[in-house]
Amino acid sequence: MAEPKKIVVIGGTGNFGGRICRRLLDQPNTELIVTSRSAASAESLVNSLRQQRPDATISAAALDQSSADFEQDLRNLEPDIVIHTAGPYQGQDYRVASACIECGSHYIDLADGREFVQGFDALHEDASRCGVLLVSGASTLPGLSSTVVDHLQDRFIALHAVEISIAPAHRTPRGPGTIAAVLSYCGKPFRVLENSIWVTLHGWQDMKTQRYPEFGRRLSGACDVPDLGLLPAYVPGVKTVTFHAALEAGWEQIALWLMGWLTRLHIVRHWDRFIPSFQWLSGLLINLGSETGGMQVRLTGVGEDQNIKSVTWNLTARQNHGPEIPCTPALILARKLAADRIAVRGAFPCLGMITLAEFDSEMSDLDIEWTIDETLNA
Repeated sequence: MAEPKKIVVIGGTGNFGGRICRRLLDQPNTELIVTSRSAASAESLVNSLRQQRPDATISAAALDQSSADFEQDLRNLEPDIVIHTAGPYQGQDYRVASACIECGSHYIDLADGREFVQGFDALHEDASRCGVLLVSGASTLPGLSSTVVDHLQDRFIALHAVEISIAPAHRTPRGPGTIAAVLSYCGKPFRVLENSIWVTLHGWQDMKTQRYPEFGRRLSGACDVPDLGLLPAYVPGVKTVTFHAALEAGWEQIALWLMGWLTRLHIVRHWDRFIPSFQWLSGLLINLGSETGGMQVRLTGVGEDQNIKSVTWNLTARQNHGPEIPCTPALILARKLAADRIAVRGAFPCLGMITLAEFDSEMSDLDIEWTIDETLNA
């Protein structure tokens, strides 16, 4: 039997890192290394995981990507695969990915920062030369969203628009990294392709109503995500690409809209210092909503009958299983790399790198389902 592959999870005690570690316990012929800036936190999680799976090969390590010794500390762990979950990625550089190139490890992250994911191919030449695969954005966006687009594209002879929205359950836990990412573009300008023209929107504004099959209508706001920059080049001929997030509590959506105006009016330039307060408030009010969330990807274009139509992929996640979705593309890629089932090397955004069949298989034990609806446009 081949030597076990070492999988290092950076930020392994965080909201998404912990979920990834738990789901990787069943991966054969691997050694899982849970890391955190705090050795005690990593060891505590490892002890808990050992109770769930006594036969798993798992250990803990202290690892801080901001430390001067980070590169050497990572090298000492001798990773084969590194999963970087320590967001927010907005404002981060490629230090972790570059360190993986230097120590000959594959790399996967869950980045949702638009500039971070769009510029990731700057590492392509070095990664190819060193024979490693680096993937950024192996999460809901653009990892899963691009997979849905791939799955539905064949229903059109010309695709005009891709409209994406996410509606998280109110009871979804929100770690500091998630809150920091949400606030990073609040009121900030970003470019969006609409009807073949690049227009400027502002974070958490451009309010719209989104309708989801199981829980009805929600207010939503525009967010700056990698798909807005990547899909116009990835999808031939597309004229519009949009993304909105629809929080369950309407008052939260309106509050973010107002906060966006405070930024646009230069009253509050950055919301970073308020992150602890928002996290405290989020925890205080978390039980006021439901455990059901969803995601929607709507494609509009010309069908084979020459008529304009829309095809909508609707996902529903119950029992607060929604937070497992952002972890799924990274899990799928890690399993494939561990089993030597990916031959490509280089640095890429996660566009079309998984299939919906693989997504279904990874989520089969969770209360998550999706449907496809097709309508003719009048």
